[in-house]
Amino acid sequence: MSKPLGLDLAAKRQRTRHDYAYVEDYRTRWSDNDMFHHLNNPVYGVLIDSIINSYLMQYAGYSTSGWKSIGLVGSTYCDYFGSAQYPGLLDVGLRVVKMGKSSILYEVGIFQEGSEQVKAVGGFTQIWVDKASNKTLKDGIPKEIKDPLQPLLKHSEQDPAVAKL
Repeated sequence: MSKPLGLDLAAKRQRTRHDYAYVEDYRTRWSDNDMFHHLNNPVYGVLIDSIINSYLMQYAGYSTSGWKSIGLVGSTYCDYFGSAQYPGLLDVGLRVVKMGKSSILYEVGIFQEGSEQVKAVGGFTQIWVDKASNKTLKDGIPKEIKDPLQPLLKHSEQDPAVAKL
């Protein structure tokens, strides 16, 4: 049995693509670069937001219309370990670090094609609330969201394959 992945900077710097249960490709664009010829910092935030919402839409059928609850971002972070740039293809990996009663902590790893070094590790905490009142849900995260996220708990404290210490 393995231990959960550490959340400190040294542990994040050692991330590999295999630490993420779900991966999407992103083709960089000329407009993603800054004047130093690497991805502009806000692009990383867009990648983080995009893969989380893409997963929720594809596997949980999530949409802001027709749902009585919504996931709001409570906090965000991004730690940078190298530069990604245009032209190129990125591998963007997603995992769930922790699922609480009404919140989910996501982690996203960003890798440049052809490089094993993680370029950035970021994520956000999403808080599930009633869409009309913005109050946390009495019954917690909807089952329609929670169940499809179970495979993303890979290498977390809540991963059934990880031994409790």
